[in-house]
Amino acid sequence: MTNNPPSAQIKPGEYGFPLKLKARYDNFIGGEWVAPADGEYYQNLTPVTGQLLCEVASSGKRDIDLALDAAHKVKDKWAHTSVQDRAAILFKIADRMEQNLELLATAETSG
Repeated sequence: MTNNPPSAQIKPGEYGFPLKLKARYDNFIGGEWVAPADGEYYQNLTPVTGQLLCEVASSGKRDIDLALDAAHKVKDKWAHTSVQDRAAILFKIADRMEQNLELLATAETSG
């Protein structure tokens, strides 16, 4: 028998599984983390206990405009990107999601 701490015995998706979240998340715009224009964040609470998981940017019109401006700046480049290169980028995103599947599933379902 080993002396594992209780959290080591908790599986992803079970109550009490430790999530390693940052305290606050900004907007991801144009390849950079950007604080919300109005400086406002909302509290992301776990529905299981009502406790705070993290704070998330509360985005408004100015943030949306910044995101749209960033998207418009790269749309022509993306349009001229080969199908093979686009596929490689999308597969890289899918691989990253698979690498973090337990974290994503736990964050989405249990907190």
